[in-house]
Amino acid sequence: MPVGAAAESVGFPSNEEIRMVRSIARLALMEAVRHGRWGASFHGFRVQALRQDPARGGAALTEVSLSVSLGKVVVARCRVTTNYA
Repeated sequence: MPVGAAAESVGFPSNEEIRMVRSIARLALMEAVRHGRWGASFHGFRVQALRQDPARGGAALTEVSLSVSLGKVVVARCRVTTNYA
């Protein structure tokens, strides 16, 4: 790589990488529901999940914010409502 070249040149992810990030996102959602927050990194992707409501309580539904980024670019951001079970 020539001196001064962009260090953040990220190619399009492969199908395998996309499937792995999807699996990590599912795990992040489940762990955030249980523990309040969870995050992981994989091949430049960063997956973060944060529970929005107070700890468990008696609520049947839980809202989790999910964010997936690749480098400094946010690839996906959403809020998911799920039952606690």
